Amino acid sequence: MQPPCNISINRITSLISSFPAIGFSGSRNLHSQASSSASTFLPYLAGLSTGKVAYSGIVGVGCAKGVDSLVQSYFPHAKVFKVQPPINRKAFALRSTRLVNWVTASSGLLIAFPSTICPTGVAPSLSFQGYGSGTWGSIALTVGFGAPVLVFIPSSLGSVFPAAQTLACHFKQIGNSFGGSWWLAE
Repeated sequence: MQPPCNISINRITSLISSFPAIGFSGSRNLHSQASSSASTFLPYLAGLSTGKVAYSGIVGVGCAKGVDSLVQSYFPHAKVFKVQPPINRKAFALRSTRLVNWVTASSGLLIAFPSTICPTGVAPSLSFQGYGSGTWGSIALTVGFGAPVLVFIPSSLGSVFPAAQTLACHFKQIGNSFGGSWWLAE
């Protein structure tokens, strides 16, 4: 099988723009390769790097540092899903679940920028099970609901989808750009 070629930014933004709503999930580390790639990609989606019209649908995002804060800086009117007290692991999982529920109810697309390989045990499910990773838990939950997910895998994580086959089998690689590869589950 031949590896996917570089994917144009126009193809990615066109795919994303076909959805009425998009939600973002990603690394909390602003210095990760995932966050760096997101910060290079987001100006294109916001219409700042191309001079073209920005994404005009509704944007949803969490309240964390890293990718979430980058999305908020490019889309200041984004719907922000906040962690509700008491602040504990369950509260973070509930925040991610609310975001995924909103994306699926809006016939939207989840866009994810993970910075680590998927933890063992994460699989498509109808309940949040991230095993320590909010991003991978959100990806698996969205796939479990049968909704589309676009995942950017930084080159530092390798050239294959870094998850168990139970999750990886839902994704196909659609191309490479911004220092990594794009994978889509429809």
